[in-house]
Amino acid sequence: MRLFVTGASGFVGAEVVRLAIEAGHDVAAPIRLGNASTRLAPFIGRFSRIDLDLRDTDALAQAVLAHQPEVVLHLAWSGVANAARFDRTQIGDNLSVACALAEAAAAAGARAFIGLGSQAEYGAGSDMGEDALPKPTSLYGASKVAALFLTRQLAAQAGLRHAWLRLFSTYGPGDNDGWLIPMLITEMLAGRRPRTTLGTQSWDWLHVEDVARGILATAAAPTAQGVFNLGSGCAVRVRDVVERLRDLTAPGMELVFGEIPFRPDQVMYMQADISRLTGATGWTPRIAIGEGLERTVAWYRACT
Repeated sequence: MRLFVTGASGFVGAEVVRLAIEAGHDVAAPIRLGNASTRLAPFIGRFSRIDLDLRDTDALAQAVLAHQPEVVLHLAWSGVANAARFDRTQIGDNLSVACALAEAAAAAGARAFIGLGSQAEYGAGSDMGEDALPKPTSLYGASKVAALFLTRQLAAQAGLRHAWLRLFSTYGPGDNDGWLIPMLITEMLAGRRPRTTLGTQSWDWLHVEDVARGILATAAAPTAQGVFNLGSGCAVRVRDVVERLRDLTAPGMELVFGEIPFRPDQVMYMQADISRLTGATGWTPRIAIGEGLERTVAWYRACT
């Protein structure tokens, strides 16, 4: 396949690029000038890097047209960190870029537009089925919902296949430092006891390699369209993950739970029903949480 991938320098995007290259796909990726992503360093020369800012929508359209992709994968998003999820910039740049990219995909003759959504679109409730009414509790989640509807409408008007993957909790080697699992690992490897909530939440974690495989499976399946949950299908208690990481990194370290309060919009239970995605693409997760945590700890240990 000829793929045009935004967000290629990010945690998920770089893994998609890696697996796509290994599978023999032709990949083009717009990356902001001056971004020397270490995640992509091993693949320099093996994909087409396009130096541009996605907010330059005219240049973006020209880049898509020049590459003539079969599938456009929109993985980029500004303001993913928790601190930015209520920032008004969620609305402007993100929605403008998503719509411009969908239009560019159609103008270039692409067959499919695939966007990366989030479980944050569901909000804090327990109903996280793809047909449930979204009830986001942040501008991040609300903007993702808006991007879904806007790009889907633009794709429908152009006769373009549209798929939207609602990603649940992701983890793995090279994750962004601010998230729970990398924070726990780095603190424990340094001999410091991390501060945590009570850990009574149960979340659905999916290893980044399985995330990338799910995205590429959706790109390759010509009938995969609509909204899909992208998760492991299993809910794991946060406390159990903390304890497992302690056993892997700092055996014997005393843990104290409850030093950090829950956020007002804290999601206490999230579990993805992945049957729709499996049925449409044949994709299933391969890396169980225990193996994934071991791989992740080994990577961080090697980097210290």
